[in-house]
Amino acid sequence: MADISAASVALPRATADKAARARLAYLDGWRGLSIALVLIGHFFPVRGINLGVLGVEFFFVLSGRLMGEILFIERFPLKKFFKRRFSRIYPALLVFVTSAMIGLSGTFIGFKWKAALTALTFTYNYAGILITRAGALDHIWSLCVEEHAYIILALISVVVTGRGNVVRLLVTLSLLAMANGAISYWALGMDYEHSYWRTDVHIASILLSASICLLKHDDRLPAFLKSPYVSLVSAAAAILLFLDPVPTPIHYLLAVPLLALAVNTLDTSSRHLTGLLSSRPMVMIGLWSYSLYLWQQPFYKFVAEQGSAPIPMLAAVFACALCSYYLVEKPARAWLNRNW
Repeated sequence: MADISAASVALPRATADKAARARLAYLDGWRGLSIALVLIGHFFPVRGINLGVLGVEFFFVLSGRLMGEILFIERFPLKKFFKRRFSRIYPALLVFVTSAMIGLSGTFIGFKWKAALTALTFTYNYAGILITRAGALDHIWSLCVEEHAYIILALISVVVTGRGNVVRLLVTLSLLAMANGAISYWALGMDYEHSYWRTDVHIASILLSASICLLKHDDRLPAFLKSPYVSLVSAAAAILLFLDPVPTPIHYLLAVPLLALAVNTLDTSSRHLTGLLSSRPMVMIGLWSYSLYLWQQPFYKFVAEQGSAPIPMLAAVFACALCSYYLVEKPARAWLNRNW
């Protein structure tokens, strides 16, 4: 009887572990899809839609979901959370910025220490539009938004009590940020960078996804959103709303909420979708996505502004990114998490 009882206890745990691994796989696959959209949009642009911009939104809504789970559901210790964030982000970023500053010196996208400093202090999304800008670092704006969002979400997790209050605050801040973007772009006539690089605008994507994550966890989403087709339909509708003829603010007022819904309803989506996202190529690209995102920018600039052939440039991106992942990002992260 004792052996049978032990087996009956172990089996659900093994099943739960298997389910957790599968869930992690399709979220890694979503990350892989995100970077694939960025790379296609930059190196093989599709007429009628900016896939690079769309890919960034795929990243943002995934970050919102993960932060909602980590900070508000799992209640991950903040000290450990920020250590993990540092070990995940900073070593690879430092190597990229330093290498790019040296390697690109004298080229049309060369930059100096002031621009490098804004990237390394996560202020580039404001400094890049107000003070100094470097084409090889233009993608760092999105990393800045993410890091700022993590700090804000961490503060909310400490200061605000009650799940309902947290959700209401996240939704309110999201709506204010989306309105801020629409006003900046439409009423004030600012261009895309001056409107949507800013954290006070673009944080909406992350906060809104985090709020949907919490509503889903508390089973407060409407029943019809539990359909296995909601994720796919929402993502497809969001992509259509990102088409070029659609005004830019509509991308963020309507399409981003749909993407946030899509990533948060993956758990109940059809096996066809999660199976595709869990495929080995998608998962591997997802694991490499941060290094790929860091290193694609300077090569993209050579393609877009100098007419360089996209295939060799993309091959160079993968070469640099794989070196970054296996020689810097992965070992540095493991060492810091183990010893710090």
